[in-house]
Amino acid sequence: MKLATTYLGFKLRTPLVPSASPLSENLDNIKRMEDAGASAVVFHSLFEEQLRPGNYRVRHGSGNGDEFSSDALTDFSDEPDFKVQPDAYVNHIAKAKAAVRVPIIGSLNGSTFGGWQRYARQIEQAGADALELNIYAVPTNPDRSAGDIETDYLTIVASVKGLLKIPVAIKLSPFFTNFSQFA
Repeated sequence: MKLATTYLGFKLRTPLVPSASPLSENLDNIKRMEDAGASAVVFHSLFEEQLRPGNYRVRHGSGNGDEFSSDALTDFSDEPDFKVQPDAYVNHIAKAKAAVRVPIIGSLNGSTFGGWQRYARQIEQAGADALELNIYAVPTNPDRSAGDIETDYLTIVASVKGLLKIPVAIKLSPFFTNFSQFA
């Protein structure tokens, strides 16, 4: 039975492409996925919060102090504790590329311009064969139209695609009111 297909311009021996998950955090897992028939591997996402951690600090003393008990606030540090820092992420891509023959697809998750371009380029330079943009935002401003939000998405995609030579895939939320129109 022939299972060959194409994805992002790659000729794949099977349609098995493990999506972004913790499995890609370990080089041995990536090798096992390739041995089990995976034709490409999508890396776990590098999150925007990792790119701009200063914007996600818990603000001690914000408000009147009645919102949280002092015990609850001790569970939060000033900086988020991420498993993989951005530099380690791109180094891991380079190691995976050297260890397997299947395409490695990096993944960025975010909703604003932030470090998209900088880290997209670093992921490409590390040897990723493609990049997945996982664009996700929870709209909370009632004055912003759906068209404005969609324009933000398209601007992010265009700016990243303009920088890279590798293919770019877009992972979208299922919560668009008219997904076919946006597509």
